[in-house]
Amino acid sequence: MVNQVSTSEAIMEQQTALAQLITSMHFAEKPELDVRYGKIGREKTLQDSLYHLAYLAESIRAESKAIFNSYLEWVKIVLESRNVPLEVLLDNLIYVDKACTQLLSAENNEVIKTYIEDGIKSIKHGKSQPTSYLTEDNPLLNDAKQYLSLLIDGKRNEAQTLINELVRNNQSIATIYEHVFKATQYEVGLLWQTNKITVAHEHYCTAATQLIMSSIYASIFETKKKGAKLVACSISGDLHEIGIRMMSDLFELDGWDTYYLGSNMPDINVISALKEQDADILAISVTIPFHLSKAEKLIKQIRTDKAFDKLKIIVGGYTFNITPGLWEKIGADGFSQSAQDAVLLANNLIGKP
Repeated sequence: MVNQVSTSEAIMEQQTALAQLITSMHFAEKPELDVRYGKIGREKTLQDSLYHLAYLAESIRAESKAIFNSYLEWVKIVLESRNVPLEVLLDNLIYVDKACTQLLSAENNEVIKTYIEDGIKSIKHGKSQPTSYLTEDNPLLNDAKQYLSLLIDGKRNEAQTLINELVRNNQSIATIYEHVFKATQYEVGLLWQTNKITVAHEHYCTAATQLIMSSIYASIFETKKKGAKLVACSISGDLHEIGIRMMSDLFELDGWDTYYLGSNMPDINVISALKEQDADILAISVTIPFHLSKAEKLIKQIRTDKAFDKLKIIVGGYTFNITPGLWEKIGADGFSQSAQDAVLLANNLIGKP
């Protein structure tokens, strides 16, 4: 059987040609789409096809159908909440299969077909998505709901006041991060996915939360240090940073010295920072699954440098949560499902209390 990495690489080498062929097939076989959607519809279909192929390639590389299925289930909800019928997505997947059959080898298509068939079954019969991330087991549920409502209404100052009040009442910062900031960020994503808020709302809520987080840094950075150093970043190409920033703050609160690099960090700069800071731990966030191979490449590059023999690497992100053992496959020393768990993991890896 053909190597799955080579199949993944074949898809990405032909990604643009495949997406163009998928779009042409879609509109040639369904000419009514041109009448309904026109040029914009073709452009959107092309863009969607590029995304489908990227997720498909990374799923095959990781040998994880769960990654592709989870992505398709997410897309299904995005489309249905915008009155786009499921048949549009199902048709697109059929054209993905047909385009790959035309442009890629039979051996590659043997692998690809199994992922597409499983993906189609998943979106036809898959489990339902959460209706809310603000659930009854959240100890700060009422505060989280109020915080989110204020942000959606554009009332950042009032949201700031709410957080200040929690801090004054001796609510732990770690609890605020986990049950207000993290919970509401997940909820914001779900609200956009289901077409209940706009992208502008989503960006505002994220930017406001980052600003509010920075307002309580004085409490975080006054913690007594334990003599351990963390370098943290999102992988190159990944623009999501709030999750890795929350994690970095909780490390600081635990007594670590942190060197937070932010999002979309080029490999060369990550490696330079590791050497300059003499880091004990590198934490990498991979929010979008089609950046997995970039994380694997960076880790391999680090492992070839003897200067990093004692460095431990931990990873996090939704993809690792749904694919057991994936962190090992890309060469990391561990992964965590939450920022608080990441702190515990890192302390264990370097033998710090």
